[in-house]
Amino acid sequence: MHPAFRAAVGGMVTASVWLALSGGVCGQPPGLDAREKADAARKKAREDARIALGRALFVREWVPDDRRTHGGDGLGPVFNDRSCLGCHHQGPTGGGGGSAATNIELITAVPAGAVASGSNGFYYAFSFNYGPDGFEYHIGEPPGLNANANANRGRRDARRHAGAAAPNVAELVRIHPGFRDAPSVVLHRYGNDADYRSWREWVLGDHGAIAIRTSQRNPTPLYGLGQVDAIPDEAIEAEARRRHPGWPQVNGRVARLADGRVGRFGWKGQTANLRDFVLSAAAVELGLEVPGHAQAGDPRIPPIRAKGLDLDQDECDALTAFVRSLPAPTAARPDGQRTTVARKLGRSLFRSTGCAACHVEKLGEVEGLYSDLLLHAMSPDLSDTSSYKAFQAAEPPAPAPARVVPAGARGGRANRPPALEEWRTPPLWGLRDSAPYLHDGRAATIDEAIRLHGGEASASAQRYRQLTDRERSLLQGFLLSLAAPDVPDLR
Repeated sequence: MHPAFRAAVGGMVTASVWLALSGGVCGQPPGLDAREKADAARKKAREDARIALGRALFVREWVPDDRRTHGGDGLGPVFNDRSCLGCHHQGPTGGGGGSAATNIELITAVPAGAVASGSNGFYYAFSFNYGPDGFEYHIGEPPGLNANANANRGRRDARRHAGAAAPNVAELVRIHPGFRDAPSVVLHRYGNDADYRSWREWVLGDHGAIAIRTSQRNPTPLYGLGQVDAIPDEAIEAEARRRHPGWPQVNGRVARLADGRVGRFGWKGQTANLRDFVLSAAAVELGLEVPGHAQAGDPRIPPIRAKGLDLDQDECDALTAFVRSLPAPTAARPDGQRTTVARKLGRSLFRSTGCAACHVEKLGEVEGLYSDLLLHAMSPDLSDTSSYKAFQAAEPPAPAPARVVPAGARGGRANRPPALEEWRTPPLWGLRDSAPYLHDGRAATIDEAIRLHGGEASASAQRYRQLTDRERSLLQGFLLSLAAPDVPDLR
């Protein structure tokens, strides 16, 4: 057990057991005897101590060669910030980044001259025909493949697409070794080595026939993610089967990982559970070596295994427990009858314009989420790489064998990566305190974000544009009532 965790538990258990034996613990079911109350108090004290340790780790400022590790090297060698709080400080603790300065930067190799034309890079594909549906792995996307074509891709046979000739992989690896494994890679903002900045500028420079396109990901708020983690897969799959009268173009699908698990975290639904979401961020964004997730490596040197862990198992459990404990946002309390009426009208407009077809208010037993957690095809203007990786200092563990999702349900048609235009519906709870909006933060306001919707949301966006100024103001007022929860500011 971690020393800080053990000390915290000791103090909490002593006080809690005394309270339990004296009948001072509130909220326990009636009829519990003193021993059962004491056991419940000990369990609560352990969890409180775990969350307290996780809170301390969340705000910890890491440094290179940090002495607080378990034989690891601390911050880096490459990183995007020095603490979890650095990317999740907007509003109270656990919010989004709040500005482009905290965005994750991605790079994609494209044919020279294609950056401005919207090319999405070189394309490599290979297919497998396991089971009735089959599935396909690919690096990159076929040029010119729009959302509708993507949705109707063949299920069994490998397809041939004319497009940009792929360069020798060695040419891509010379620019960044991460291109060996993924079409897009994280280009970290900082490195422990003084020469990293100049190398980073070189990567973004001219490389002859190959150009480097950049894109970004906006850090998402962490509020209520424990509840999202607990939503049953069946609830998400049922949402994918639901029809939308009046909005037939809405056709969301379940995000599936290669092993068949349901993805529910990340802009493309690329992560299945909260623990992986938290620990992969620690490894990629901070460069920490944690159990099951290798730290991001310095791309300029051969892969070198970390000499030890930066966070041990107990600390990883604690960090995850803290994020899990962050409360879900709720609507701000109206300040009078006039506000109450205006919000009701705005909520009605939210539904009548079609927003609620994807931004479902209740999913499973989670109220006020305003998301179906499904992938939806948006406009080509919002398209971006379907998958990316961080270059790792050591080879990641082999993935679990791919599992074919049974055919027959619309939710099961998706044993393939997200298309360029596809994005997981972001939950709207806490929307007021999470600007800027969309996956890269390009929308400064709610109005701008709605107007940029396209694809499956085109009809809804068009309906929004046809509203009167007053109606749009009412709808926006309703959305602005979705505030962040009241969480202590740890900055």
